[in-house]
Amino acid sequence: MAKADIEITLQGGADGFAAPEYAPGDNISGAVSVFPDSNVKCQHFYIKLAWHTEGRGTRYQETIEELDVFQGELQAGMPRSFEFDFRVPAEPWSFAGRYVSVVWQIEAQVDVSWAKDPKAAAPFVLRPSVTPSPAKSW
Repeated sequence: MAKADIEITLQGGADGFAAPEYAPGDNISGAVSVFPDSNVKCQHFYIKLAWHTEGRGTRYQETIEELDVFQGELQAGMPRSFEFDFRVPAEPWSFAGRYVSVVWQIEAQVDVSWAKDPKAAAPFVLRPSVTPSPAKSW
C-alpha cells in the first residue's frame, strides 16, 4: 500500500482569519513536499488549483489549473519537494453560507496504481480586490 505524507506551503497573500487571502489576478505560489514511508511507484504527481462547494445540494467541483510535476518512483525516506505558481482567477469568490460554501484550495495528489492515492489540500480565500477609491475634491 502506498503511504506518503504530503505538506503544502503557500506563499504570498494577505493574512486571513483562517487561511491566507488572495485577490483576483494575484499569484499564489508555494511548495509541495512529499515524505514517502515506502517506495511508491508514482504514475503522476499532480498539483492543482481548484474549488468546490460544500453544504446542501449537489457538490460541484472544478480544477482551474493542474501541473503534472513528477512521474517515477518516490523512494522511502527520501523527501521530495515541488514548487508551483498559479494565477488566481476572478471568480467565484470564497463564500461561507448557511446552506452552501465555496472553498478554494491547492490540492496535491500522488497517482498510484491499485491503491488509494495519497492526497493533501491547503485552503485559501479568494476575495474581491479592495482598492481605495480616490478622494473627491468638491
